[in-house]
Amino acid sequence: MTVAAIPLRRLAATRLGWLADLLPFAVGVAVWQILSALEIWPRVLFPSPAEVFRAFVADIRSGVLPFNLGVSLRSLGIGFVVGAAIAVPLGYLMGLSRASRRFFDPLVNLLQAIPGLAWIPFAILWFGLGQGAVTFIIVMSVFFPVLHNLLTGIRMVQPVLIEAVQTLGAGRAAVIAHVIFPATLPNLMTGIRLGIAFGFRSLVGGEMIASTDGIGYAIFNAQQYFQSARIVVGMLAIGITWLVMDRVVLRPIEQRTTMRWGLMREGIERV
Repeated sequence: MTVAAIPLRRLAATRLGWLADLLPFAVGVAVWQILSALEIWPRVLFPSPAEVFRAFVADIRSGVLPFNLGVSLRSLGIGFVVGAAIAVPLGYLMGLSRASRRFFDPLVNLLQAIPGLAWIPFAILWFGLGQGAVTFIIVMSVFFPVLHNLLTGIRMVQPVLIEAVQTLGAGRAAVIAHVIFPATLPNLMTGIRLGIAFGFRSLVGGEMIASTDGIGYAIFNAQQYFQSARIVVGMLAIGITWLVMDRVVLRPIEQRTTMRWGLMREGIERV
C-alpha cells in the first residue's frame, strides 16, 4: 500500500462513519413522514416533517429561535460554571480528607435524591420568574454528577503511585498536584459531560415553569396555542444543540483526557 493511499482510506472511513451516523436519523424521518401521511392523529397534533421544516426556517428568519436558544445556552453556561465551581473543590476536599467526607457525605446523599426540578418552587420564591430561577435549578442539577464522578476518580487512584512519589521525597501538595489531580481528570471530564447533560434537561423543564423566555418557554407557549410544529422545532433545537456540543466539544475532550491520563486505579482512602 502506498503512503498516498492511507489518507484516502481514512477519508473514506470518515465518510462512511458520517453516513452510518446519519442513517438512523434518515430512518426516523421516513417513519415520521409515513405516520404523518397516514393521518392517524390530526395534523394539528402530529405535524409532518415539511411543516416542521417550514416552522424551523420561519423561526430562524424571525430571530425567535436564535434568541431563545441564546438565552437558554447562557443560563446553561452560568449554571454549569457555578455548579462545577462548587462541586470540584468540595469533591477534592471530601476525597482527600476523611473528616470532611464524614461531615459532608450525609448531607450530599440527602440532597442528591432530590431532582433539580423539585427546587422550582423555591427557585421562583427566591429569584422570581426568569433566568435567575432557571440558573439555580441548573446549578442543583450539575453539582451532583460532577461531585460523584470526581469522588470516584479519587477513590480509584492506585496507592502504589502515591507511595512511589512519596519515596522520592514528595510532600502532600506535590502528591496532589502530580498524582491525584492528573489521575482524576478522566473521571472529572466524565462528570462534566454528565453534568451538562443533566443541566440541559433541567434547563428546559425550568424554563417551562419558571421563565418567560428560552427554548423551554417557547415549547410551552407553543403548546398553549396548539402550534405543534413549533413544539417539535424547540425539541429538535435542543437535541441538535446537545448533539453538536457532545460530538464536537465534550466527547473529544473526554477521549483525549482519558487517552493521556486514563489509568485504572484501585481504592485510596486518604493521602
